[in-house]
Amino acid sequence: MKLGIIIVLAVALIIITIKYILYRRQIKGICRQIQFVSGDITNHRVRTDLTEKELVELAQLLNEMSDKHNKESVELINKDRRLKETLTSVSHDIRTPLTSLKGYFELLMSEEDTDKKLQYAGVMSERMDNLSDLLDELFTYTKLQNQDYKLELEECDMTKLVLDTIFSFYESFKQAKIEPKLDIDEKKHMVMANDVAMKRVISNIVKNAVVHGAGQLEIGYGVDINTEDQVRDNIGDKSGKICFVCKNKVAHPEDIDVTQIFDRFYKADKARSEKSTGLGLAIAKEFTEKMGGSIKAELEGDVFAVKLILDAKR
Repeated sequence: MKLGIIIVLAVALIIITIKYILYRRQIKGICRQIQFVSGDITNHRVRTDLTEKELVELAQLLNEMSDKHNKESVELINKDRRLKETLTSVSHDIRTPLTSLKGYFELLMSEEDTDKKLQYAGVMSERMDNLSDLLDELFTYTKLQNQDYKLELEECDMTKLVLDTIFSFYESFKQAKIEPKLDIDEKKHMVMANDVAMKRVISNIVKNAVVHGAGQLEIGYGVDINTEDQVRDNIGDKSGKICFVCKNKVAHPEDIDVTQIFDRFYKADKARSEKSTGLGLAIAKEFTEKMGGSIKAELEGDVFAVKLILDAKR
């Protein structure tokens, strides 16, 4: 009897010892795999030779942590790349008006003719306005990249926002010798939006058309707009979509890539312009999406269009 018990205990001890050795070997193997995946972004998965529930769960948790680490690392790399690209673009855009300002300041200081002094001072004022706009757009775009940044939405009269913003461009239209063709539904249409952000979106869309257009401009607004971009209330009653469309002719449609229109610092004109930062439509897209809307660009022949779509408040 005692001999049988001793044999059973001996077998149990052997099994426990073997299990212990296998567990130690497996833990060491997992440690080596963790060291391998911890340094770099890799698709390697932590694997186990044993099928015990605890070890399988441990491997799954480690793989989940590795996936999270890889995702965060990729995001950091992309953010670092975007930051470097942003700094490069901004340094160029800031340097241009600053260099111009310095040149006109030197001319102003050396000039004795009063009329020319006033002329140089006017140019300097314009360059400072351009620089101020650039810094403002850069600050706004940077703020929008923060995932924690939220817009306070409230019920807004979209019609009033559209009309107020368009009327604010009166002098710009006049200076550019543009008479925009307006197809505006003046009925009161409510949306959930942010008053300041929505004005910024519409303003950036119209400003882009004025600065980069070839003189002809059409603006449509209403409850839904069909494929011919005409207001149709009967469609609107079914869809409940508020649409704002800005169309303009362009001189060189072959230079426009609609897939990149809303990318930061994108400019169809490769020669950088003092009138544009390349951030206007990117900011419009960011604001629009934070308000639950959508924005898209289209190019048909030499006509470029930006369409803003929001859900009507019922």
